[in-house]
Formats: sequence, structure tokens, C-alpha cells
Amino acid sequence: MTLNHRLMIAIVKRGHSRHVIAAAKKAGADGATTVYGEGVGRNERPTFFGLPATHEKDVIFIAVDGTNEKAIATAVNEAGKLGKPGYGLGFTIHLDKLLGVPHLKDKTGLLKGENDMKKGYEDFQLIVTIVNSGDSQKVIKAAADAGAEGGTILNGRGTGVNEQRTFMNFTIDPEKDVILTLVPSSYTEKVVGNIEQAVDLNAPGRGIAFLIDVENVFGVNHSSLDFK
Repeated sequence: MTLNHRLMIAIVKRGHSRHVIAAAKKAGADGATTVYGEGVGRNERPTFFGLPATHEKDVIFIAVDGTNEKAIATAVNEAGKLGKPGYGLGFTIHLDKLLGVPHLKDKTGLLKGENDMKKGYEDFQLIVTIVNSGDSQKVIKAAADAGAEGGTILNGRGTGVNEQRTFMNFTIDPEKDVILTLVPSSYTEKVVGNIEQAVDLNAPGRGIAFLIDVENVFGVNHSSLDFK
């Protein structure tokens, strides 16, 4: 049995998530979770009068049944004006297991990778980089230098084996930046290599990066990419 679960992630302009989620629900989604982040794209100026400019984003996570994926993606795309420079993008990831949504638990359907929504486009991968707070701009720049269109920064906390910190016998979790970078598969090796060098990921406590295969991408200005 092949479960037909998808995680849809839409990155939209701050304040647009309510409208986007309403459209997704109307198209068949049950609900969504929104987290706040910062984004820098090729069409968004990274500085203003010499100072770093923050482009606030809403990052929406929607668990969907694969049979409704196309309708929900279309609704999200239109509601968020995705594809318009600076407004955001979306993509879906196959889920091997989904908990907490009982009515989707036994849904079956397409095998991983059998999504007809991405036909005609190059495959994409999502690069997830987790680094110490303050290193995110190095990651964004390194990725852009290798051809990435931009990235989205989420803030979090984490503790690794090389980061045992205490204050008055209380453990302190070091702040982390989580950077999401969506790139065509043909760009992946160069982008990852640049990121690795920029923040020295091989050194203890500097961070980690990993890749996730993406099944469907929408809201990307494909004409700006050199597909092969």
C-alpha cells in the first residue's frame, strides 16, 4: 500500500497567510500551520540605505491528500499571487507517514515521484541548512553566488553534542537559523558546496545541511531559470 500524503509548503508575503489558508480550505485542505520567517529573493533588495532590509514572510505548512494536491496548489498559487516577483512560492514533499490526521491515515494513491504537476520542468530539491544565529546571511549569499534565486530564514533553537552550555546549572539552547533554499537539481551540488565553504559545516558546532526531493513546485518564475 502506498500512502498518498503530501506536505505542502507555501512561502508568502507577511500578512497574506490568512487569505491563502482560506483558499486552501475551500479547495479541500483541512487546515494549516503558519510560522514566521524572513526571505531574500533575487527581486528583493537585501539592503536599504546600506542597512540590511528584512523581507518578512509567512511560511505555511499544509498536510494534504495527494488527490486534492493540484486543486489546493492552484488555490494557494492564486490567493498568494505566487510567481509574481517578491510574493513567494510553494512546493510539496511526499510524506512516508502522517500522524494526527485520522481521515487521511489510510489514503492511498501515487508512488513518490509520480506527480504529473511537475512535468515539463526540471526536478527541484530543497536544501535545509541549520546554522548558528547570525550565519544565515552567509548561507543566503553563498547560495545566490551559485545561482539560487533566494532563501527563507526561520529562527529556532538547538543543542548539539558540541554545544553543551549552562548558566547557573540551567542548560542554554543556542539560537539557530534554519534556511530553506529551493533550487533546480542541476544547481544543487554547486549551491551546497558554496554553503559548506561559507559557514565551514565540517567544523564541530557550525551547523548541518541536508537535501529533500521536491515533487511539485508552483509560483516559481521558471523563465528565470536555465533549464536543461
